[in-house]
Amino acid sequence: MAGDEAESESFDRLKSLIIGDDFRRLGEIEQELRRVDGYVGDRSRLEAATAEILVDALRRAEVSRHKELAGVIAPLIVAAIRSEIRNSKDMMVEALYPITGRLVTAAVANAFAELIESLNRRIDDMVSTNVWRLRLRALMTGRSMAEVALAEAEKVARLRRALLLERGSGRVLTAWPTAAAESGEQNELTSGLIAAITEFAATVYADRGGELRMLDLGANHVFLRASARLIVAAEFSGELSKAFERQLDAVFLAIVELQEKNGEAIDGQTLADGLGEALKTQSAKPSSKTPLKIVAAGVAILAAFAVYKPALRALRDHRIETAYAAAHAAEPSLAQYPLRLEVDHEKQRVMLRGLAADEDGPQRIISKIAPAAEPYRVERDVAALATAAALGSLRQELEQSQATLRRMEQQAEAPGTQLNRLIEHFAVFFNRQDNLADPAAVNPRLDELADLIKKAGVNLRIVGYADPVTGSQARNATVSRQRAEKVAAMLVERGVPRSRLAVLSRSTLEPLADWSLNPNRSRRVVFERPFEGEFDIR
Repeated sequence: MAGDEAESESFDRLKSLIIGDDFRRLGEIEQELRRVDGYVGDRSRLEAATAEILVDALRRAEVSRHKELAGVIAPLIVAAIRSEIRNSKDMMVEALYPITGRLVTAAVANAFAELIESLNRRIDDMVSTNVWRLRLRALMTGRSMAEVALAEAEKVARLRRALLLERGSGRVLTAWPTAAAESGEQNELTSGLIAAITEFAATVYADRGGELRMLDLGANHVFLRASARLIVAAEFSGELSKAFERQLDAVFLAIVELQEKNGEAIDGQTLADGLGEALKTQSAKPSSKTPLKIVAAGVAILAAFAVYKPALRALRDHRIETAYAAAHAAEPSLAQYPLRLEVDHEKQRVMLRGLAADEDGPQRIISKIAPAAEPYRVERDVAALATAAALGSLRQELEQSQATLRRMEQQAEAPGTQLNRLIEHFAVFFNRQDNLADPAAVNPRLDELADLIKKAGVNLRIVGYADPVTGSQARNATVSRQRAEKVAAMLVERGVPRSRLAVLSRSTLEPLADWSLNPNRSRRVVFERPFEGEFDIR
């Protein structure tokens, strides 16, 4: 048994010496295979790994080999755009229209505002016959000088940009001007869109047998002419005639033939020179005499208007003054009063101002001059003086008012009225029993009260009150009456007949304050005027 174990151990050592390195390499290969299987083992992991590698490769190529990458990707992008436009026309219009509209509106508004402001400044600094011509046209049309100058400048046709494209791929072969040719990214985007739109129009309207020939950009127009291999696109500004479009067809055809004949792309200047030939027919039109006629007519109208307005005002003034003189002469009673007539042409108003004996005379004058003043309105600002009868009536009313005022003053100073005012706000307050709370303050008021009672010869009711806190009902009635009797005695001491005083007790009725907070306020004596005939009842 021990021999077998020794033999097995020797065999293992021999095996490790012979194939040990191979066995280790197999283990490393197995680990590498497991790592690769974990990275791209199934379809989803393989797609994710491939996508990540492609994205990194495209990102590096965009930085180091931009032009080669653009040349390879551009046809694919154009084909994708063409397919997307063909399949999703409505969706693209709905998505792009609001954004494009806002951007174009804002850009155009800002550009026009800056341009008009700049033109206004430059035109104001200029003094020439052209400036006066612009001023006259602006006056006739109601627009600013900048708008008129801008409108005239926009009428001149100019070539803005030209592109020669390869049909299908949209690759730019030639561009003009040179600055546009150097901006490769912008040209590639423009060319791709033009190629896609051209192919889209040719596909959608194939049944009508026509190609897209023009894009209207508002102020500018892009004319398109295409052959089997090429597309010529030219952007023009200004007004273009029908003769220009016919000449443009011939120029486009010549450019296409020249390109196909040479086999190589023509340069940008040759492309611009060829398109410039078409503009010669536009500029060769005979000048029109219509502007001169318009200027002459405008001058004549202004001259007539300048003469007509003062003459019309003078005629209206004469007519109104004549009517006023006749109306004033028909009112002899107004001859001694200052009246004047004012005509305000700006406000279209006739105003009669001054003084008059009454309102009837000025009103008759206004009625007579109103037909002559039409369409002006006639108003008056006349102060009417009072007549002798009116003055007598006013004097009588004044005397009556003065008598009434004296009578009211006498009533207010009568002893009875003063007595009513005094007892309305006067009361005698007590501490306990019939002890006065403030004798020094009460005595002067009692003196005044006694004097008024004697002067007025009236009777007075003296009412005593008690608080509900201390004492019983009977006790409170007794105390309140004692208080009233004491005040009555004080008045008798001051010369008031006792027969004119009536004493009564209301005990705890009509408290002046919450009995739990301040009961002393209810310990009082007040005074009341009796009813008529009350003291006669025995």
